[in-house]
Amino acid sequence: MKYIYETNKTSYEDFASGRVLYNAHGTTSFPVRLASEIIQRCFQILEAKGSKGPYSLYDPCCGGAYLLTVIGLLHHDKIKSIFASDINDDALRIAEKNLSLLSINGLNKRKQQIKQYIQLYNKASHISALESAERLSQLISDSNIEQVSAFQSDVTASTHNSSIPDKINIVMTDLPYGDIVTWRSNSPDPLADFFANVFESLDPSHSVLAVIADKGQKLKHEKFKRLELVKIGKRQMVIFEPIVD
Repeated sequence: MKYIYETNKTSYEDFASGRVLYNAHGTTSFPVRLASEIIQRCFQILEAKGSKGPYSLYDPCCGGAYLLTVIGLLHHDKIKSIFASDINDDALRIAEKNLSLLSINGLNKRKQQIKQYIQLYNKASHISALESAERLSQLISDSNIEQVSAFQSDVTASTHNSSIPDKINIVMTDLPYGDIVTWRSNSPDPLADFFANVFESLDPSHSVLAVIADKGQKLKHEKFKRLELVKIGKRQMVIFEPIVD
């Protein structure tokens, strides 16, 4: 994959899972540089459509919301609201904790927690984590994010969940795959139902869908037009726009 926006390899240690951002068994992290590259490609497509932002962002398979949190920290100037959902209650609890780090209050609470660890254990890793938390606080001091919400939902369900927002500008998700995270759905075709349900939540004229998945999943649907396809190792990333009649 050729990077267009994140052309320089820089250190993202402040965003490491388990450092300041929360981590838990069964949740996954995501390459920070790749996340930033993908969201900036989404921004560019929307800007070309005449939508200048700030934008609403939704991940319907959020897990621990690592992906959303990283994007919110790095691109808070371009985002006004963030929504996260998952079928897994345990993952959602981690998601809520991570998303709280997008506010100064949430980061202050995390810093107090890390300071307690330093008093108890005096480990160099905790001292470094506190330094990272301070830098993240400075990073979001001028954030445009006004709303953050996490809720339980099965994006493959046939019944509509009223908690799901509508007229979303960007849906971005890392689809379940592999041994760590898999689909937890009663749907006979969860991928098709995923596309159909996401379609209903998008702003028809000013939206994009970015999907990351393993190469074995066929990412296409009659309601979406493919705009970009890139391969990243064992993964693929596809950006779609909804087809408006």
